[in-house]
Amino acid sequence: MSHLIVSVADEVAHISINNPANGNRIDMAMIRELTQLFQTFSQDQSVKVIHLTGQGADFSNGRLVPPAQPDAPPKTALEVREQVTDPILGLYTAIRNSQIPVVASIPGAAHGLGCGLAVLCDITLASSAAKLSLPEMRTNLPPTLAISAVMHAVSFKALSHLIYTTDEIDAQTAYEMGMLSQVLPAETFAHDVAAYLAKLTSRRRAALAAVKEYLNLAPRLDNETAARYASNLLSTVLSSK
Repeated sequence: MSHLIVSVADEVAHISINNPANGNRIDMAMIRELTQLFQTFSQDQSVKVIHLTGQGADFSNGRLVPPAQPDAPPKTALEVREQVTDPILGLYTAIRNSQIPVVASIPGAAHGLGCGLAVLCDITLASSAAKLSLPEMRTNLPPTLAISAVMHAVSFKALSHLIYTTDEIDAQTAYEMGMLSQVLPAETFAHDVAAYLAKLTSRRRAALAAVKEYLNLAPRLDNETAARYASNLLSTVLSSK
């Protein structure tokens, strides 16, 4: 049974993590399914925005790790890479490479992998009741994958603090650190997210895709190349009307 609820309405593809019995934790099967969904909706010309959220009170409390088998031999480095790290990095790539904006909305908790996924999205909206953390170092697990997802948004000092202390922070603190796009009132969160999505879908898909592409690629270019690339993208969109 899938732990994802998927629907498309008003040019928005909604993907909701639905595993409340486990705090909306994400297992490897869900990671692979999420990757496929992002790739599919990215190509769907009838969709302008992908919306990722959590069903119920929380966004996601992180990765669901299966119980250890006492008699099982430890995984080799290659097995860990093939079975765990590569699929997670594949999901990150699918979000980054989506042709259209990906919006995350955080109603409550977003921890570990859940925090990384939310911050990685192009736009991250949080309820004023939301809490975020990178708790992996509590068990001496270096959260290098989560770091790779959030390091573009957070300063070195702030990120170091989050990782080493594993402190849980509130939405306003996360916003001030650069992890969030907006903090919305908890009382009207669902309504405000819907209004935000409607604002985005009032734009042409080609324009949304051009902005996503430019924001994704331009920071890697030198100034002159970035400016020329901006001109070419703008010309393409204007000529496609």
